Amino acid sequence: MYKVLWFDDKYETTELIADEALLKDIRLIGYTNAKDGIVELEESYKEYDAVLLDGLFYENADQRGTELDDNAFGQVAKALSNLRAKQIFMPWYILSGQKKFRKGDSPFIKLFKDESYAEGKIFDKNKDEDIEKLWAEIKDAADKRPQRKARLSNPEIFKIFEKGCLPEEVEDQVLKLLAKPLPSDNSELKAVLTNIRSVQESIFLKLASIRVIPNNINSTNQKIKHLSGNISARSNWQATTAVYQNPEIENLQRWIYFTCGSYIHHLESQHYDQYMISNYAIESLKMGLMELLLWFEKIYKENI
Repeated sequence: MYKVLWFDDKYETTELIADEALLKDIRLIGYTNAKDGIVELEESYKEYDAVLLDGLFYENADQRGTELDDNAFGQVAKALSNLRAKQIFMPWYILSGQKKFRKGDSPFIKLFKDESYAEGKIFDKNKDEDIEKLWAEIKDAADKRPQRKARLSNPEIFKIFEKGCLPEEVEDQVLKLLAKPLPSDNSELKAVLTNIRSVQESIFLKLASIRVIPNNINSTNQKIKHLSGNISARSNWQATTAVYQNPEIENLQRWIYFTCGSYIHHLESQHYDQYMISNYAIESLKMGLMELLLWFEKIYKENI
């Protein structure tokens, strides 16, 4: 199901358009005014695949009747541009019965008709063929978004966040790891490695919050050892505490921890000229982290 934020003062009485969208697997979430809709956009943009605007709608929720002008359109367009400035790309389209908007004559269309605008796509609310083209455009643009591809390709990973097992900021980190291209220089490489280690540390923090890991353990090495049952030569290699991870998961933990840590340190040295891992290793580290997330979900559910 595709989800679209819809600004239209008459969306509640335009059931036919919403019903047609549903038949195309598109759910329209309507707002009559810019103020409330922009709040939803800024707080929940990750839930939406596109934004659809009428030419004229209200600026505020308390407006009625003919209190319409294109200032509301401009406010939403500006909000979308602000998101783009934060590297949040949201395709948006106009579906209007207003003649000046269908012709692209609005000053706000001219102002925002650049790379931040959805290719100048304007659709006529009075033409069935335009509406059909609109649904196709929305789905095509959504399917090309790396974030949507990442979510659709990794549903089991993002269900972890839907269930509230880890906070939203960790979900953002994981989405960046899966959606962004592999690094092309050392600066991007360091950012990816730092991100991977940060997610791993978030897993440890969450496990500490449910007492799987004691709060008095600060060393990552000790945390990994504790999760394996504190096995040592002194205990004849037998677990002395509860075992939460098998040797394979322990190896993943250590590989991610030491590899990311070592190369983050190396990349901070301007004159490091030794062997540098390639994107093959980066891809493996990312997939190893996804396995850790699935392991974490199991342990978390068993111990809350």
